[in-house]
Amino acid sequence: MDDVAHRTVANYLAALAAPTPAPGGGSAAAIAAASAAALVEMVAGLSRAKAPDGPDAARHATAIEGAAAARAELLLLADTDAAAYGDFIGALRLPKVTDDERVARGVAIDRAAVRATEVPLATLKAAVRIAELAASLVDRSLASAASDLDVARRFALAAGQSAAENVEANLPYIESADARAHFAQVAAAAMATLNRVAV
Repeated sequence: MDDVAHRTVANYLAALAAPTPAPGGGSAAAIAAASAAALVEMVAGLSRAKAPDGPDAARHATAIEGAAAARAELLLLADTDAAAYGDFIGALRLPKVTDDERVARGVAIDRAAVRATEVPLATLKAAVRIAELAASLVDRSLASAASDLDVARRFALAAGQSAAENVEANLPYIESADARAHFAQVAAAAMATLNRVAV
């Protein structure tokens, strides 16, 4: 299968390295966030195994469940981002000789830009959830895995920052000022939370 979830790491990186528009930074951000989620799962799993009846067992279970769900979502987003960017590039390449062509191209660009903004915004939101789960485990999980938890938080932060940059890059192509403002506000709020919990 060709989706990210069924590629080897080497095959995915080869696709990322290829001189093609997609997959690109948005897809890579989703994979980085998925890696953060996996690390949260690992730390919570090790901690629960060490103390299955301990005072933080429910916290560990919540982290495992939340991180697993985020990881699955992000693998899909890695594919969706590549497809959305491909559609956006396709819209930019539409003919624009006649008035009808220019109108059709404008509509296509707007629609593709909205989708290309929604996807990294979803990646950003997922990165926030992962960072919050990682933060919930600080000093409440296995001490020997503390460095893995730190890596998870850094990956979540980097992924979220990268996704936010992709949101910002697509905003100028969206026709509706209200839509642009909405996306910008949601992204800014998410980044404020991410910076608070991940740093």
